[in-house]
Amino acid sequence: MAKNSKSKGRPVNRNTRDVYSSDGRSNNRSKRKKKTTLKDKLIIAASIIAGLIIVSVMVLNIPIIAVENVKDGKTYTEHISLLKWIKGWQPLVGKEGTLSADDNSYELNSGAGEIDDKRDFTNGQIIEGQFTVLCLGFDEDRSNSDVIMVFQFDINNDKINVLQIPRDCFVPDYTNSENGKINSVYTLGDENLSNIQRIVNAVRENFGIPIDRYITTGCDDIVDMVDLIGGIPVDLPEQVIYSYDKVLYPGEQVLNGEQAELFVRARAGYIEGDIGRVKAQRIFLAACMEKALNMGPIEVTKFLSEVYNKGYIATDLSLQEMSILSDFGGSIDLDDVTVNMVPGEAVNNYNGYSVYSIHKKATVDMLNKYFRPYQTPLEDDSLPIYELVESDYYTTDVYDENQDTLQDIADGATPGESKKTTESPADYSDSYYSEDEYGY
Repeated sequence: MAKNSKSKGRPVNRNTRDVYSSDGRSNNRSKRKKKTTLKDKLIIAASIIAGLIIVSVMVLNIPIIAVENVKDGKTYTEHISLLKWIKGWQPLVGKEGTLSADDNSYELNSGAGEIDDKRDFTNGQIIEGQFTVLCLGFDEDRSNSDVIMVFQFDINNDKINVLQIPRDCFVPDYTNSENGKINSVYTLGDENLSNIQRIVNAVRENFGIPIDRYITTGCDDIVDMVDLIGGIPVDLPEQVIYSYDKVLYPGEQVLNGEQAELFVRARAGYIEGDIGRVKAQRIFLAACMEKALNMGPIEVTKFLSEVYNKGYIATDLSLQEMSILSDFGGSIDLDDVTVNMVPGEAVNNYNGYSVYSIHKKATVDMLNKYFRPYQTPLEDDSLPIYELVESDYYTTDVYDENQDTLQDIADGATPGESKKTTESPADYSDSYYSEDEYGY
């Protein structure tokens, strides 16, 4: 009886082993608490991540950052999102600064205004469908631009056109130097403009080409960048002499950084002087592009990261623009890249200097054909080109047609081999050189 009295009011189901409290509710934890499965945990984690992504996207797209922009010569303030700011970030713009608005007129062909290349260039490129970058290579003192090239990305037509501008081009209205050469404009140009703006204006106005962005680098940086990617394979067509103890011999070889600098900057060893150097730069350009196309994505990313970290270049390209142009360059063939040099001829003794007199009509014809795909054609008197030698007194026209594709050059074609059949140009070896001509 005692046993029954103790269990009164607290029944025990010995089969199920449920334990009841004084109010009759079960205390069996296995029934009260549902077991959480791996699937449930994954659903919860995915929900949290999705929520964070949605919140992040909302925050990134809120126009909270005030930036100043220039349009039609007027400065205005625009509020943009953090995401747009990151895309438009120009991490390497510090050395040279930004460019001013281009006030030149670029009248478009009928229908060209309807072109939409579907790429979101952060500065809204000057001409829809094309994006143009001026590239400069400086001497040791960063005073003279010994390498001047314009890269026009004709995005709508999947082509790249390159314009080589000889450093000796005569542009007396843009420099205070007594030699009148375009390579002095950066340092001795209009004092009211930034250094980079001086040379950009000279190119825009003399060649009728809109310049969207620029890239600059020094000779020492070229050495480091070439060594960084393990050298550039090149087939040298002739011996290159930089100094008595620095000589490159003909044939296939891999140039290290120091040899690459020698190759693109030497001029005294070439019969054609500065034009010989321009031709050598074509070979180097073709070899660099072949090297780039053979590099894998990881190698390219590592190289670009190192270039950024070491500050080897200065540019006002944004991160998004770099990405767009990199993808575009990797999608085309060497046959789609055409290189032109500014037509002209040597003048051997202008104020004691050897300079390059531009041939205006041939230059205008070349620009219309290759560099103005969406603009109305230039007239012969459209550009402020200064001809030291007038057309009736030209001594040669062998440089008036000198285009080659990079594939032609890679296959061994003589870079810039004349398409004309008239007499050869004046021999630079007999030219009068002032002291600066040997200031490599």
